[in-house]
Amino acid sequence: MNFSNIRFFRHGIAAVLMLATLLSIAVTTRPASAAAAEPRTELVLVQRSGGLAGVVEHFTVDRTTTGRNAADVLTMTASRPFRALRSAYLPADPCCDRFTYTVVVTYSDHTAKTVTTVENTPGTPRILLDVIESALLTAADRASR
Repeated sequence: MNFSNIRFFRHGIAAVLMLATLLSIAVTTRPASAAAAEPRTELVLVQRSGGLAGVVEHFTVDRTTTGRNAADVLTMTASRPFRALRSAYLPADPCCDRFTYTVVVTYSDHTAKTVTTVENTPGTPRILLDVIESALLTAADRASR
């Protein structure tokens, strides 16, 4: 083998490796607009327990539930602010016949999120309170039909 063939061989391998690297980057890198969509909410279960009588009630909203409040529940629980919530917002003093709310959300990517709070707990995020209120309003709408 002469020197010109060796140089061509080295440069040829380098070019092939560079091309393979660029192709792999192009295939695995997606622009932001093509990024995977956030998972959608499939099911929301709100459990209300406690209070003076010690009741346990369940309220559900899923993709077949109709009404504006149901749509609001599904939209809010799919949002990034809701998905970023901590698992619990609890008071320093749990006494005094308040309701405990546990919200369990199931997403289209087969993940779930559970968030618990107690009625009138300072610092409970507005989005969590809105989800609970809208789920209860959805149940009231169904009951009135």
